[in-house]
Amino acid sequence: MDFAELLAKWNARVRLVGPGRLDVLVREQLVDALGFVPVLSDLPDQDFYDIGAGGGLPGLVLALAFPDRRFTLVEPIHKKTAFLSHAAAHLGLANVRVHTGRVEPDGRLSPPLRPAAPARAAGAAAASWPTPTATFSRATLAPAPWLATARALLGPGGCVLIAVASDEALPAEVRDDPRSTALGRWAWTVPATAAPRLVVARRFL
Repeated sequence: MDFAELLAKWNARVRLVGPGRLDVLVREQLVDALGFVPVLSDLPDQDFYDIGAGGGLPGLVLALAFPDRRFTLVEPIHKKTAFLSHAAAHLGLANVRVHTGRVEPDGRLSPPLRPAAPARAAGAAAASWPTPTATFSRATLAPAPWLATARALLGPGGCVLIAVASDEALPAEVRDDPRSTALGRWAWTVPATAAPRLVVARRFL
């Protein structure tokens, strides 16, 4: 059973994402999450937070696409972290760890992240993980609060990905933020819905 099938099966019982039919999940949700792959391909960072990881879109998708990078999935809802942990183990993702909690506006993880091994995938060995240097989130916070929270979470040198529908949805205080530098922008359209997507990356000074 691959990730899409596993997500559809759980989504039928526990609402993780939108419509639960497998074909709809693939056409809309999974294809949308794959739009983040070119973004990470252009970044040097190796360790990422997915804040508000939900059903693993895009966190688990990116962990599958980049097995040499590490992903810390942070999600406050227990039924969702139960799925994330199960999926990571089922798919053999030793590059994923799951944390039930949230990030506060001052950048603290609540509760604090425990030093731990990655998701208990078959054959995964316990290891200490570096602190992530980059973070992304889908629809958890509006762009300006997300920029401020990510800055507090990562500190100088950290990289934040900001996902919006289009340039018009990106406030000037984010686009012209003087305390970070622009790294790039990536735009795509979800074919099934014609919905526009835009991700911009900024590095904190």
